[in-house]
Amino acid sequence: MLLLIGAFLAGILTVFAPCVFALLPVIVGGSMSGDVHDKRRPFIIIASLAVSLMVFTLLLKATTLFIDISPEVITYVSGGIIVGIGLLMLFPWVYERLIITFNLQAKSQQLLGKSSGKGAVIGAIITGAALGPVFSSCSPVYAYILATVLPVNFGEAIIYMVAYVVGLSLVLLLVGFIGQKFVRKVSWASNPRGVFQRIVAVLFIVVGLLVITGMDKQFQTFVAEKTPFDFDALSSKLIPASDRKAASGVLNVKAYKAPEFTGLGEWINSEPKTLKSLKGKVVLVDFWTYSCINCIRTQPYLKDWYQAYKGSGLEIIGIHAPEFAFEKNATNVKNATKKAGLTYPIALDNDFRTWAAYKNQYWPASYLIDKDGNVRRAHFGEGEYKETEQAIRTLLKDAGATVPDAFTDGVTNDAPIIEGQSPETYLGTKRASNYKGAPGLKQGQATFTAANTLSGNDWTLSGEWNVTSEGIVAGEGATLRMNIAAKDMYIVTGNDTSGRIAVALNNSPVTESAGADVKDSAVSVAGARLYHIISYDAFTKGQTVELSVPKGVQLNAFTFGGK
Repeated sequence: MLLLIGAFLAGILTVFAPCVFALLPVIVGGSMSGDVHDKRRPFIIIASLAVSLMVFTLLLKATTLFIDISPEVITYVSGGIIVGIGLLMLFPWVYERLIITFNLQAKSQQLLGKSSGKGAVIGAIITGAALGPVFSSCSPVYAYILATVLPVNFGEAIIYMVAYVVGLSLVLLLVGFIGQKFVRKVSWASNPRGVFQRIVAVLFIVVGLLVITGMDKQFQTFVAEKTPFDFDALSSKLIPASDRKAASGVLNVKAYKAPEFTGLGEWINSEPKTLKSLKGKVVLVDFWTYSCINCIRTQPYLKDWYQAYKGSGLEIIGIHAPEFAFEKNATNVKNATKKAGLTYPIALDNDFRTWAAYKNQYWPASYLIDKDGNVRRAHFGEGEYKETEQAIRTLLKDAGATVPDAFTDGVTNDAPIIEGQSPETYLGTKRASNYKGAPGLKQGQATFTAANTLSGNDWTLSGEWNVTSEGIVAGEGATLRMNIAAKDMYIVTGNDTSGRIAVALNNSPVTESAGADVKDSAVSVAGARLYHIISYDAFTKGQTVELSVPKGVQLNAFTFGGK
């Protein structure tokens, strides 16, 4: 119930979000254009926006089951529609000619009854529908519903989403009616061919261009940084507080009952286990995925703790939640587990059921559970290895166990990330960033021409590539170049096609700075996993790495280390 109310209030607050500021002229202008005495127009615009918001959220944000195209394409379409509406408002005779030519007025009347003003209904519907994709990522509460509730309970998530959309729609309706009432009272503003309506048309065009070019995001950043109103912080307070409240010391959460494992698939290294069957033991639940470099860097500690404390009553349960589709394959997970030397029980959580039960949002993430089945410590990401081991030892002693000497007293707790390091970079259209070159990155087969220069973290393609939502598949003459800042560079491959990827560094075959998986300036790929391709002695900036990729090999992402 609290989240339902929070979603409704978040919808109301979204009208104040920076991502909406740039779009308010379209809402107000759309309500004011056409026949200002037609009170249905704001309803039609906002209803279309609400439906569009729900549809595009489900299809593009929540799943790729029905539609698998880049969200950028939808952004271009939305911006283009807004620009087109602005041009038609600026040149109404073109609008009227289109209405007459295609008999759109009669068709709109068949759908929604008579409408005063040619094409008013159609125009209002298109205006609202074009705004849906742009509104789909404005609220932290809405993002929380998609990330945490939707994977667990689709029906419940839909109810929360509807509550959010209703709250948003009510405020936008009020905005639209205020604008329409203003125009009715000011005669010079209601002239469809007057200066005021032309100004509104120009605003449509400007907003559309901002959306197409991505400059609306820069505007959002400017508003967020230059105004005292922190929308995200205020909206985030509407997310229900977890019972995982901070506690003191290494046991950093207020004790709460650990959720039981649920919806797990195949188990590795053991028969299926339940928390109930493990009662009396100290249990470390580790959420990971095998191509995640951050997860891989935690594995030596997990292995050491398991070896040192298993005899004292520690059990580690690895919950493998896949980031990419190929990580759902049980054989791939088994091979990665064997290669990493992991011997503790691991279960496949391909449907994110246990992930959702723990309300987890991170790779890696660990939850330490005491002998009575209560979570006593949670940690997200790398680092804090000393604190985690101290917590393990404390809980084992509380359970009456005799524990050996500490293992990790001499290690650093700093995560291997430093300022200026290249970020994790995805190559598929779903999450791609920093791509340069021609043509633009979109799904399908294409021949690419590399960009002449690359700034920090930029990457470019040449030759033939088939681009998908999760990665890029090499064709003839396929190469990839990237400008990096890191100590170590890794690449994630996404299929089982084998071959040798030639690795060049600053236009020469890589030698001294080759990663652990590189031999004779090439890495032999033979499965979907992570490969270490560059290794400097220290963090280094402005290095250009070039990969010559054999036909059929899929690349999914780059990850980096700084220390």
